[in-house]
Amino acid sequence: MLQRPAARRPALAALVALALLAMGCPSGSPPPPSGSGSPGSSGAGTQPAAGAQEYDLEVPTVTYAWDPSAGDASVPAELGGPGFTGEGWDTNLVFPQLGSADAVRGGRMVRMLADWPATFRQTGKDWNTSFNYMVNDLCYESLITVHPTTLEYMPSLATHWWIAEDKMTYRFRIDPRARWSDGSEVTAEDVVASFKLRMDPTTLDPSSQLTFGKMETPTALSKYVVEVKVKEENWRNFLYFGGMAIFPAKEVSIEGSEYLEKYQFGYTANSGPYIVDMDSIVTGQEVTVRRRDDYWNDDNPANLGMHNIGAFKFVVVKDWNLAFEKAKKGELDYFPVPKAQWWAEELDKVDAVKRGLLLKAKFYTDAPIGTSGLAVNMKRAPLDDRRMRLALQKLLDRETMIRQLFFDEYEPLTSYFQGGTYQNPGNEPYEYDPFGAVELLEEMGWTKENENAQYRTKDGRELTFKLIYRSPLSERSLTVFQESCRDAGIRLELQLLTPAAHWKTIRQKDYEIASTAWGGLTFPNPETSWHSSLAEVPDNNNIVAFADPRVDELCKEYDREYDVKRRIEIVREIDGILYEAVPYILEWYNPAQRVVVWNKFSWPEWGSLRTGDAEDSLYYTWWVDPAKEAALEAARNDAQATLPKPPVKNTFWQEWNAARRAGAAN
Repeated sequence: MLQRPAARRPALAALVALALLAMGCPSGSPPPPSGSGSPGSSGAGTQPAAGAQEYDLEVPTVTYAWDPSAGDASVPAELGGPGFTGEGWDTNLVFPQLGSADAVRGGRMVRMLADWPATFRQTGKDWNTSFNYMVNDLCYESLITVHPTTLEYMPSLATHWWIAEDKMTYRFRIDPRARWSDGSEVTAEDVVASFKLRMDPTTLDPSSQLTFGKMETPTALSKYVVEVKVKEENWRNFLYFGGMAIFPAKEVSIEGSEYLEKYQFGYTANSGPYIVDMDSIVTGQEVTVRRRDDYWNDDNPANLGMHNIGAFKFVVVKDWNLAFEKAKKGELDYFPVPKAQWWAEELDKVDAVKRGLLLKAKFYTDAPIGTSGLAVNMKRAPLDDRRMRLALQKLLDRETMIRQLFFDEYEPLTSYFQGGTYQNPGNEPYEYDPFGAVELLEEMGWTKENENAQYRTKDGRELTFKLIYRSPLSERSLTVFQESCRDAGIRLELQLLTPAAHWKTIRQKDYEIASTAWGGLTFPNPETSWHSSLAEVPDNNNIVAFADPRVDELCKEYDREYDVKRRIEIVREIDGILYEAVPYILEWYNPAQRVVVWNKFSWPEWGSLRTGDAEDSLYYTWWVDPAKEAALEAARNDAQATLPKPPVKNTFWQEWNAARRAGAAN
């Protein structure tokens, strides 16, 4: 199964867009051609020689530079003009470095585009495609962004921000240096216009109206200060407004319907480091996003080692098998490997891989990991008994399946917020334990009438469950689980549904057990999946009908908590409660971002952004290394030449997380 992209470069705008989708949808990327596996990622940094890699886990810090004297002299200092000191405002100017000081700029990366987008628009109907997310990430900016290492807010278009004591009013001070790609200033009016466009129902984007409808229309207090009042206290309002991609007012101060038509296959001016090269577009075939030479924040020390690659060329390849062949031939520079069997067996046979021209690489990042497994309807007896759910979990032989079916490319899930930040470290893995499962079944009174009986009964009822699933690719693992259940005396009936029927059935809670997978979020939203108010009603993400008063309390506290560290503590407690309750029979996840890449790129020691994802953001800190590019070109013309192979695995962020956990424990 291919996972939906989750985290982006440190750009809140794309994160917000993802949140609008991921708060309510299952993992929905197209499946790979066959087999199983999710696009992981792989990479490496300033690469050492082959062998074990040791890391300096002390990432250098950088300081965000801003000029207090910049701006229109007619704007008072207290309203963000020249002389603005930031006193009484919040900001975050010192933080861990993102890129490498060794990075150079230039070169090109050719990537696969799975399909031509229905539109190039950056908001409104049909805009939410993977390509548009990437353009949004690279070309447009928001008022603030999130540092992918610390998950704390940091400046983008705004240097400072302010939150009222009652948490109902926010202000942002825009950097007077900020410029659009046409050279004009970015101002507070642009923010107001961008908000109004999203709230225009004729853009046919109800998710935006739902999200931003929790806020009042913002006000430009000056050229550089914008204020917005919210209708309810919730830190996500600050996240979503601050992370909204900003467009120029002079272009988007129009009716939403006019915007849809005018920008169907066009773009407004943008403020980010890249721009879509309109002359490169061959409709239905390819498009190039190139780096700007006139990016307004180009020399800021905070951007050290970022935005290095000179151009990204996207080529439409609709078939994954064909794309794999193109990657092996060098027609694609970078390819997320969606199939475990390709990774484990096919690539090692490729001559370019043997010679070091084409690299297999894995990055173990903290890209958000969703929940995959068997959802259990807790309203249906006997599944309302935790012991039954735990027995089923003990009957899932994950280790054997991972080894025999998935080439050891996955790891068992041990959390509903899997990863280094929000995962409860106290969750002990559920092991395969058929004897323990039988003990639980006997304890609940489910016994066999005689030694020859195949299935258990209780009060005249046979122990039978129906398990629904939506993809034939799941059948190998589900059949193994079915056999394990049969050996324990449980009849498990497998039923394949169309994706649409499956989705409707689980949303109606009209099932017993359902195979499903959900995407992850950089900032979890536990309320939409676990609040008890959703347990008894249909059409929501609490498909298992979970209800717990303590989780309800924590969800309420979480929504009102602006401190990131406390929010992490809250989610970890929720995770512990969920894990103990066993609402899902948890399966497995890909712990790495898995790619093949032609050997002309370099990267920092840490490989990528901490939340880097193979589908979209893994390479934001990479650069085309001129020496490597020359060596690769020479090796392509010499059938006997080989190139040095860096370590396949980059585990920097795993070790960084472990060091932080050890420090916290001490």
